[in-house]
Amino acid sequence: MVAIVVLSAVFAILVIAFVWFFFYSRTLAWGESETRQAFLRVMVVIGPMFGVRYKEPRPEPPTIATPAKEEEPPLPGIVLPPAKDE
Repeated sequence: MVAIVVLSAVFAILVIAFVWFFFYSRTLAWGESETRQAFLRVMVVIGPMFGVRYKEPRPEPPTIATPAKEEEPPLPGIVLPPAKDE
Protein backbone atom coordinates (compact mmCIF):
# COMPACT_ATOMS: atom_id res chain seq x y z
CA MET A 1 0.00 0.00 0.00
CA VAL A 2 2.85 2.38 0.83
CA ALA A 3 4.53 1.59 -2.49
CA ILE A 4 1.41 2.61 -4.43
CA VAL A 5 1.23 5.93 -2.61
CA VAL A 6 4.93 6.63 -3.17
CA LEU A 7 4.80 5.68 -6.86
CA SER A 8 1.65 7.76 -7.33
CA ALA A 9 3.36 10.77 -5.74
CA VAL A 10 6.45 10.32 -7.92
CA PHE A 11 4.29 9.96 -11.04
CA ALA A 12 2.30 13.10 -10.14
CA ILE A 13 5.53 15.07 -9.61
CA LEU A 14 6.87 13.88 -12.98
CA VAL A 15 3.66 14.88 -14.78
CA ILE A 16 3.63 18.31 -13.12
CA ALA A 17 7.31 18.85 -13.98
CA PHE A 18 6.70 17.82 -17.60
CA VAL A 19 3.72 20.18 -17.99
CA TRP A 20 5.67 23.04 -16.38
CA PHE A 21 8.67 22.49 -18.66
CA PHE A 22 6.43 22.15 -21.73
CA PHE A 23 5.01 25.62 -21.19
CA TYR A 24 8.33 27.10 -20.05
CA SER A 25 10.14 25.80 -23.15
CA ARG A 26 7.90 27.95 -25.36
CA THR A 27 8.96 31.20 -23.69
CA LEU A 28 11.61 33.65 -24.84
CA ALA A 29 13.53 33.09 -21.59
CA TRP A 30 14.11 29.43 -22.48
CA GLY A 31 14.98 30.23 -26.09
CA GLU A 32 17.86 32.49 -25.06
CA SER A 33 19.04 30.61 -21.95
CA GLU A 34 22.49 29.15 -21.37
CA THR A 35 20.86 25.90 -20.20
CA ARG A 36 19.23 25.38 -23.59
CA GLN A 37 22.48 26.10 -25.43
CA ALA A 38 24.42 23.70 -23.19
CA PHE A 39 21.77 21.01 -23.72
CA LEU A 40 21.97 21.43 -27.49
CA ARG A 41 25.77 21.17 -27.42
CA VAL A 42 25.52 17.91 -25.45
CA MET A 43 22.94 16.57 -27.94
CA VAL A 44 25.24 17.40 -30.86
CA VAL A 45 27.92 15.23 -29.24
CA ILE A 46 25.67 12.38 -28.06
CA GLY A 47 23.16 12.35 -30.95
CA PRO A 48 25.41 10.70 -33.58
CA MET A 49 25.96 7.75 -31.22
CA PHE A 50 22.26 6.97 -31.62
CA GLY A 51 22.06 7.62 -35.36
CA VAL A 52 20.84 11.21 -35.21
CA ARG A 53 22.52 13.40 -37.82
CA TYR A 54 22.11 17.07 -38.60
CA LYS A 55 20.89 17.59 -42.15
CA GLU A 56 21.38 21.00 -43.65
CA PRO A 57 18.29 22.32 -45.39
CA ARG A 58 18.37 21.84 -49.16
CA PRO A 59 18.70 25.12 -51.05
CA GLU A 60 15.83 26.23 -53.22
CA PRO A 61 16.45 25.68 -56.91
CA PRO A 62 16.93 28.93 -58.79
CA THR A 63 13.95 30.04 -60.83
CA ILE A 64 13.36 32.60 -63.53
CA ALA A 65 10.12 34.52 -63.44
CA THR A 66 8.81 36.64 -66.28
CA PRO A 67 5.98 39.15 -66.14
CA ALA A 68 2.56 37.73 -66.87
CA LYS A 69 0.95 38.40 -70.23
CA GLU A 70 -1.46 41.27 -70.01
CA GLU A 71 -4.94 40.06 -70.86
CA GLU A 72 -8.22 41.86 -70.71
CA PRO A 73 -10.63 40.50 -68.12
CA PRO A 74 -13.33 38.24 -69.62
CA LEU A 75 -16.82 39.60 -70.06
CA PRO A 76 -19.18 38.60 -67.26
CA GLY A 77 -21.62 35.82 -68.10
CA ILE A 78 -19.60 34.33 -70.96
CA VAL A 79 -18.25 30.84 -70.35
CA LEU A 80 -15.82 29.45 -72.92
CA PRO A 81 -15.39 25.69 -73.32
CA PRO A 82 -11.92 24.32 -72.60
CA ALA A 83 -9.58 24.27 -75.60
CA LYS A 84 -8.96 20.83 -77.15
CA ASP A 85 -5.36 19.91 -77.92
CA GLU A 86 -5.26 18.15 -81.26
